[in-house]
Amino acid sequence: MAAKERYTYTVTTRQQLLDALKRAGNEPKIIRIQGTINLMTDDSGRELGFKDFADPGYDFEAYKKLVNPHTWNRQPLVNGRPPRIAGPLEEARKRSWNKQKQQVQVLIPSNTTLIGIGSDAKITRGNLYLDKGVENVIIRNIHFEDAYDHFPQWNPGDSYSTTRTAPVVDDFGKNHSVPGCQTEFVDDEHGPHRCNGGRWNSEFDLISIKGAKRVWIDHCSFSDGESLAKTIPNIFTIPYDQPEQKITPHDGLLDITNASDFVTVSNSHFFNHDKSMLVGGSDNQPADEGSLNVTYHHNLFENLRQRQQLVRYGKLHSYNNLFKGSRTDPQYPFAYAFGLGTSARIYSQNNVFEIEGLSDPARLVSLFIVGAALQDQGTLLNGQAVSIVERFNAAQGRAVILTDLGWTPPTPDDLLPPEAVPAYVLKNAGAGKL
Repeated sequence: MAAKERYTYTVTTRQQLLDALKRAGNEPKIIRIQGTINLMTDDSGRELGFKDFADPGYDFEAYKKLVNPHTWNRQPLVNGRPPRIAGPLEEARKRSWNKQKQQVQVLIPSNTTLIGIGSDAKITRGNLYLDKGVENVIIRNIHFEDAYDHFPQWNPGDSYSTTRTAPVVDDFGKNHSVPGCQTEFVDDEHGPHRCNGGRWNSEFDLISIKGAKRVWIDHCSFSDGESLAKTIPNIFTIPYDQPEQKITPHDGLLDITNASDFVTVSNSHFFNHDKSMLVGGSDNQPADEGSLNVTYHHNLFENLRQRQQLVRYGKLHSYNNLFKGSRTDPQYPFAYAFGLGTSARIYSQNNVFEIEGLSDPARLVSLFIVGAALQDQGTLLNGQAVSIVERFNAAQGRAVILTDLGWTPPTPDDLLPPEAVPAYVLKNAGAGKL
């Protein structure tokens, strides 16, 4: 896009960034990011925190006591799940969160190029938001870190089930189930408060693409920064002590949802995070069908636990990406790479996985909906050629993952053989490597 000279800016602070976006509006513009812009700072440069956003009626310790599933889940179930958190304390939490949102969320308009200067351009502690109707956005050469939500919400019905009465051992050998799970409350040892489920949910991605079209993200880096998940303990006891039930202040690194379309993510580095990214925000959003055409190529996915590419309704071409991690990493143990939700169609081409402690290629994928489709070609796992789908379906004894995508992407001009992927990606992926 051609930007007039008066719509070319160099910015070094949050306020300068907001002013540049406001002045140019939807006109073609180039905004150069220099140094670090912390979106959680006031006009004087002071970093804001929990106390600056907290509503007078909100107390986190009281909130944790209120939502404790050992007590909250004793109530009658609603459609098979505990009722959602409600009451004055929850309303105060929402007001607190909305106050933080006004500070840290930056709306990116159409026809915007954001590009970092040099190797150290960084945007931290906030969320870039590309809404419906936004088109033609380029984001390049920027480090993104730590979109920290001070007011996470406990959702008692998220992944909750009254049918897991037998002991459940997760992928890492830990038992998370206890006897006594049933739909009706009887006593301390028998009732819905003995059933597994519930999650802490935060709301700020580093970048949220929610309905935007024609977006290119290139040579960027995404991580939790210094706010590692290990710094926040799990406050509930069995069966609410799973890794998924830790308090987390982070949402996704980069989520592409709400019928966004024609999005390319290339030469970027995603690392040190739990729920990494989505293509499609819900398994119950059929309006997304026909949109969400997305390409990931030549990216490095490193020390990510899950959702490295979780797809619902979208058509994802994923090629020449390098996935690195470990099943026993103390902070972000690898769980899966490809997530298959409703109507997912993923074409995986010449991707390379270097996952310590993983030998079974079936563990590279998590199937949420039977009938989703994945076709993988040229896959390497720890140096060995494998077929993810063949191995997964063989383990199930039937074709639960389909291979007919209904489309085939054209062969990219920059497609590398899988053996060449690690060296190329390690050299080129991430901010500061233009």
